[in-house]
Amino acid sequence: QDEKTTIRVKMVLVFPGDRIRLLSSSSPEGKDGEEDFEEDFEEIECGSGAYRDENGIKRASKIGEIYVKDVFEDDVLAVDEEDEDEENDEEEKKKKTKKKRKRVVEVLNREEIEDENVRVRLPEVNDVVFAKCTKIREKMAQFDVLVCDGKPLKTEFSGIVRQQDVRKTEIDKVIMEESFVPGDVVRCKVLTMGEGRSLVLATNENPLGVVRAKCKRCKTTMVAMNWQEMMCPKTEHREMRKVAKIDEIKDM
Repeated sequence: QDEKTTIRVKMVLVFPGDRIRLLSSSSPEGKDGEEDFEEDFEEIECGSGAYRDENGIKRASKIGEIYVKDVFEDDVLAVDEEDEDEENDEEEKKKKTKKKRKRVVEVLNREEIEDENVRVRLPEVNDVVFAKCTKIREKMAQFDVLVCDGKPLKTEFSGIVRQQDVRKTEIDKVIMEESFVPGDVVRCKVLTMGEGRSLVLATNENPLGVVRAKCKRCKTTMVAMNWQEMMCPKTEHREMRKVAKIDEIKDM
């Protein structure tokens, strides 16, 4: 699992619209106190209860105290994605994967501080998410991420699945239009964290792929026939998809 460290900044109650100033709780009274975060303040991402306004200034979206979370996640950008040998690929990933730190600022109310379970879950590398396809391009598909860890997201996240991440084999033969269609609900794994609230996703494992799709002709929900085809039970019309292995889907 990814390592996490949560730091409470100087105890100041903020209200919706208040500017978030990262004053360390260890800073003495009367001192600026931003020295602990100043050099990478702009790199810190907004999490639960925080957002950037039109000028890029971090602000609170609810009443609470300011917390900064350190997340150490796997940086898989260096992994060779062309390797089709599953065992060798996993071995290479372990060798080439590095830990990369990112920071997230959150505004937490008293209940969230006292009970870790009620805190908003943010997607992280290797998380399984459900996402709705919004657009298809030649080399990628775009998604809105809806559910993470079995819980609906309260913060908007977008994501992409690149052609090379649709499946493990015959990557060069993948046709995006035959893998996903706008409106499909797809089970994905988070590969990397992009800029802001964007994710790089993958469906290149058996349990990953389309779990819900509607017939183009009559909008009836289709059923999976095999890993690359779905059928409308009403018209028997068939459509191509990268289908998830349904008997392994347990968390939707």
